Order: sequence, then C-alpha cells, then structure tokens
Amino acid sequence: MPSVKKLIRVGDATGLVLDPVILRQVNIEPDSEVVSVGGSAIIIRPARYASDDNARAAGREVRENRRRLLDRLSK
Repeated sequence: MPSVKKLIRVGDATGLVLDPVILRQVNIEPDSEVVSVGGSAIIIRPARYASDDNARAAGREVRENRRRLLDRLSK
C-alpha cells in the first residue's frame, strides 16, 4: 500500500522526506542523485548515466543508421 507523504518547506524550496524502508524498496541510497520527470506527475528514480563504452556504441549506431542523413547535413 502506498504511503502518503507531505511536502515540507526547506528554505525557499520544498522537500520530500522518504523513509529508509521506502528507499530500500526502490534501491535508492541516501545522497543519491535522482531524476524528476514532469508532466502532471513527479517521478523520482535513480539517475542513470551511460558508461563511455555505451555512449560510444550508441553514437556508432546512430552514425550507421543515419549515415545518409548525416552526409547530407554535413554538406
């Protein structure tokens, strides 16, 4: 069952205090960087960064799949 939390004032900002039990359930450590995604909802999830190898592989894939477009744009 979801737990209801209240937003609290933290200086000029607003904060949300999450219990350790909740953080463990979603595998987030205290002091972790989290990402909030908008729309009409706030989603808190651990920030995930691509490794250099994964970023290079993604770049290669884009170059291979979009070679003609990239060639046209470079002219």
